[in-house]
Amino acid sequence: MADLNEEKGQAPTPKNEVDLEKILLPKKEGAPSVQKPAESPSAVQSLQTFKGDIARVVNDRGSSVVSIAAAEADRRSAKHSDGQEIAQSAPQKHWLFTLAAAGGGVLLLAAAGGLLFFVLTREISVPAQLGPEAPFIAVDNTSLVPLGQGASRVAYMAALDVARKNVHLPVGLVERLYLSTEQQGDTAPAALSTREFFRLLFPNAPEELTRTLSGAYLLGVHSFDENQALLLFAVDSYETAYAGMLKWEVSMYTDLSPLFIRTPAVRLPTIPAIPAIEDIAASTSVIQTAVERFLPTAFVDKIAENRDTRAIVSPQGDILFLWTFLGRNTVLVTTNEYTLREVIGRMQTAPAIPLPGQ
Repeated sequence: MADLNEEKGQAPTPKNEVDLEKILLPKKEGAPSVQKPAESPSAVQSLQTFKGDIARVVNDRGSSVVSIAAAEADRRSAKHSDGQEIAQSAPQKHWLFTLAAAGGGVLLLAAAGGLLFFVLTREISVPAQLGPEAPFIAVDNTSLVPLGQGASRVAYMAALDVARKNVHLPVGLVERLYLSTEQQGDTAPAALSTREFFRLLFPNAPEELTRTLSGAYLLGVHSFDENQALLLFAVDSYETAYAGMLKWEVSMYTDLSPLFIRTPAVRLPTIPAIPAIEDIAASTSVIQTAVERFLPTAFVDKIAENRDTRAIVSPQGDILFLWTFLGRNTVLVTTNEYTLREVIGRMQTAPAIPLPGQ
């Protein structure tokens, strides 16, 4: 038989190998069974094939080919179902991510809206304003100056001068000094009236002037070349008030000191070289001139900012003090022409409180 297999070119079949064709393929009816003679072991080792591996597993584990085929079918089915689950879970994960992102956006918008609502509707503690808006001109700041009661004029003027020096504003701005003899509480203290203001601070003002006082007044500080004081007040008779101001010139500069004192920048004249001792007298006269420039002179007529003013002018031409009428019912007292310019500009643009006769 071995020779027959060799002649047919087939590898000899081992004796312990299971013939799968007999198990898997049905038997043919009517075919005569031919009994094969026993095969003798061949010296040539058979080739390892998949069919042989299956037969060996069947013999070793006692499994059948049907169970192996069923297990393979189950494995393939499980692999297919895993692929479907992965394919189905991908859109679900994307949908969950989109839902989470949308929910986060809604929460952020809600938080922003709540914060905005809180900022717009919260109660803010604002200190009580010091009286109504400043008369005559708009101001950039207002500070309370409590004067107390029963003090002397000198003490009042000293307190006002300290308040003037304590103003810290950028150049060109104006601060109002709000005068009151009351202490500040929950509400703004009452401002000192115009007549009371003149009675306490300017007792030497002529009666011709004080009886024309009407409406409000404004005591302020202009931040320019140090802090310059200014005073605006209303009168109801131009002629009488003008005569009273002229009469007051005798003591006006002293009455308003030290609040209305201006010290302009020093402008020393050029001093030539002194070649000899005999020129000492000339240099002494130059120094005296530099000192005398700070001594006030009598009031003179002075044109400043296209206005007729009455001013005290230093020997060097610097205005140290002036007063003028801005219209027929408003008087301005200040120390320089630059503050006069600022007040005129603000009166032309600011919504001032209406005054009688204007």
